[in-house]
Parts: sequence; C-alpha cells; structure tokens
Amino acid sequence: MKLTDTSDKHITLNNPLTIYHCGHEQCKPSHSFGPAIRPHYLIHYILEGKGEYQVNGTSYRLGKGDGFLITPGVTTLYFADKINPWEYCWVGFDGYEINTLLQSCGLSQNHPIFTDTSNGALKQDLLKLIQYFTEGVGNELTFVGQLYLFFSHIHIPTDRSTKKTNEAYIEKALGYIHHNYTYDIKIADVAKYLSIDRTYLYKLFITYKKASPQQYLITYRLSIAQKLLKETDLSVTEIAYSCGFRDASSFNKHFKKHLNITPLQYRSNKDYFLQ
Repeated sequence: MKLTDTSDKHITLNNPLTIYHCGHEQCKPSHSFGPAIRPHYLIHYILEGKGEYQVNGTSYRLGKGDGFLITPGVTTLYFADKINPWEYCWVGFDGYEINTLLQSCGLSQNHPIFTDTSNGALKQDLLKLIQYFTEGVGNELTFVGQLYLFFSHIHIPTDRSTKKTNEAYIEKALGYIHHNYTYDIKIADVAKYLSIDRTYLYKLFITYKKASPQQYLITYRLSIAQKLLKETDLSVTEIAYSCGFRDASSFNKHFKKHLNITPLQYRSNKDYFLQ
C-alpha cells in the first residue's frame, strides 16, 4: 500500500480545494475497511477487479472503471471480492468549493457512484495526480489542478426530471452572463456553453425570466451600468465598455430606451437613486 499524507502542509478549509492524501492499493481477497466514518471526502476509483461498497443501507457491486464517493461523517463499509479482488486508487480532499464541485459532477451522499466514460482520460489524470503528489512534483496548485482535471471527466445527471434540468440550464446560463457580460458575448456563445440549441435557450428564458436571452443580457448590463454611474466617477465611455457595449453611442441608446433618461441625466438625478 502506498499512502502520502499532507498533515504537515497546514491544510484548512479556508482553501477552495485541498488534497489531504492519495494512494494506490492492490487489495487481498475479501480485504475490507469499516464500518467507519471519515473526517473528509474520499473518492476511490477501481482500476481492476471487483468489490462492494455499502453506505446508507445500500450495497453497490462495483468493478473496473467504477468509482465511489465517501462523505465526511457518514458510516461506510467496503470490501474486495474474494475471487477477483479490486485494485484501486484513492484521493482524500476537502474545501469550501466541494459542494459546488460535486454538484457539477452529479455526485452526492445520495448519489455516490460514478462510471468512467472518458476513454481513459479520468484514469490517466488520477494516476498523474498520485505520481506528482507522491514524488513532490510541482506544488499545491499542481496537485489541485490535476484533481480538477480528474473531476472534469465525471458527468452524472443529478436529476433527470425536465423541470430540474431546465432550472439547471437557466442557472448556468445566468452564471455565464453574469461573469462574461463585459465581453462581446453573443447568445450563441451561451447556447454553446450549455450545449443546447439557441431556440431551446430562448424558450427557457421566456419561461423562467420573462425575457429573451438578448433582452436579459442588455438589462443586466444596464443594471451594472446604473451601479457604476451611482458609485464611481468613471466616464460614460468607460462604463459603456466596462459593461460590454460597443461604444458610448450604443450604450446611451439602450440606456435611454430602458430608463427614459440618459446616463448623465441618471447620474445627476438623485430621485433615480432611491428606486
């Protein structure tokens, strides 16, 4: 068994993601661990063989290419097959971005199992992580970056209902707009980011936001512009470019159309600040 521990690396949950330990093991027949709880998250990925994972009253028979999540404070038991015992890798981690990270992969305490569909990329990234970590190649950013690559290959739907899926699309679309509004983004870019058709994206926005994606983007840009007009001394031109408009003329046109007042008039009109 190989095990590398980072207890001397001053790990705290102040970090978005930190690796505690990682390793690799070829288990003996019927080798088991637990029942026990762990103080942090663990993921095991099966390289060869078979075994069983028990959690929350459910047993999962797993084999090559499968993986399982262990959640902090939850009692788990897992053991190798007595005829074809598994060989697996593992990584222990924690941090304040864990919930977001696991949610993006579809993993949770209630959905702890995943299957590798990456044609070997997931395995390769995990083995690289273990190698770099064990040999001290790079630094903490190297290790964490490699772990993010590993997670990038895990895609499990958290909820297959149409409503939940649509809500997830809207949430991701809004996040994309809120983080990229300052650039010259197009609605096609949002649809591409979500891997859905533009027409479908349009219908989602009409349903959930009562506006087209383009209307929402402009309205959001103008809301940021209002804030900058109130709270900064930036020129109208600076604000226009900072909010993703092509030029001051285009900014003025959209601003007056939506608020019936020019940006400069808005800045000098205290009554608008009370709205």
